[in-house]
Amino acid sequence: MDKHTNGVGFLVNKNVKNSVLGCRPVSSRAISICLRAAPFNITIVQAYTPTTDQDDDAVEAFYSQLQETIDKVDKKDILIIQGDWNAKVGKDALKDWKEFCGPSCNDVSNERGLRLLEFASYNNAVLANTLGEHKASRRWTWHAPNGIHHNQIDYILVQNRFRSGIKRATTRTFPGADVGSDHDLVFVNFKLRLKTIKKPKNTRMKFNLDRLRDPNIAESFKATVGGKFAPLLTLEEDHSAETLTTQLNKVMIESANEMLGNVRGKTQRWVTDEIMDMCDKRKELKKNKTTPTGATEYREINRKIRKSINQAKEDWIGKQCTEIEEKLEKNNSRRAFQIVKDLTKPKQA
Repeated sequence: MDKHTNGVGFLVNKNVKNSVLGCRPVSSRAISICLRAAPFNITIVQAYTPTTDQDDDAVEAFYSQLQETIDKVDKKDILIIQGDWNAKVGKDALKDWKEFCGPSCNDVSNERGLRLLEFASYNNAVLANTLGEHKASRRWTWHAPNGIHHNQIDYILVQNRFRSGIKRATTRTFPGADVGSDHDLVFVNFKLRLKTIKKPKNTRMKFNLDRLRDPNIAESFKATVGGKFAPLLTLEEDHSAETLTTQLNKVMIESANEMLGNVRGKTQRWVTDEIMDMCDKRKELKKNKTTPTGATEYREINRKIRKSINQAKEDWIGKQCTEIEEKLEKNNSRRAFQIVKDLTKPKQA
């Protein structure tokens, strides 16, 4: 049976899944993901460097492939490179590499650690989880099976141009996280704002169906639909169910556009179409409000709108009360209490 010793991937919170622009698997040791964000998009590269039992050629081949991946990233993106580097960066490197690492690291560097610093220098990136002042247990990322030896071999690299966004106090190792591994969870707290991709709004047409409550309009609408659809049944063409359904849908939409019109946005249910028409007229009169005549007309229509709103609200509440009484008389208490609930529920902010 094959041994699956390598592998990299990402877990993305469902709240930001719509911000994912793309994920690119590079190999079993590297993968990248791009997130839409503001002011710049974020590209995260996850890496798993060959272990110490592999020769330097394998390590160089890995870094070469990783660099090719990074070179393809948009230069404007916030670039984060993270993973298990199987490298030890120590305090002895601070003197020569102070721009690319901090004091929260191992005591001594090894060759792989110096190779990682060269890589960070080439990409002008800093080892973020070495910047803060943390005790040893919050620096270690790996624990040997014997439970005696502990090292920091996992690092998160952030470009120096975004260094100020790193929250050093909370960018560290969390040894208490139960992850079922000899590695600890490494966490970077980075100040940024994700930009969620909004899905297109539903453009479905909403017709003013309230007009059908008028018996005359309802009868006229029925006759119009019948008059347009009936001739289609006499044509010597395909009369399949799918064709007839398509034609009926087309006739219904055309008739609704002609006779019902689109429903108008109303903030309150008692607002009538007449009031909405007066509001449209007031909007036009507002343009000439600077003239004496325009100001007088504007005040007059504004007064009419307020009076009409008060009357419409009173009439609407009266109709609701009448309906409640009718439903209770017919023992339809469920509908009656639903109306009461709609009337008394608080207005949404």
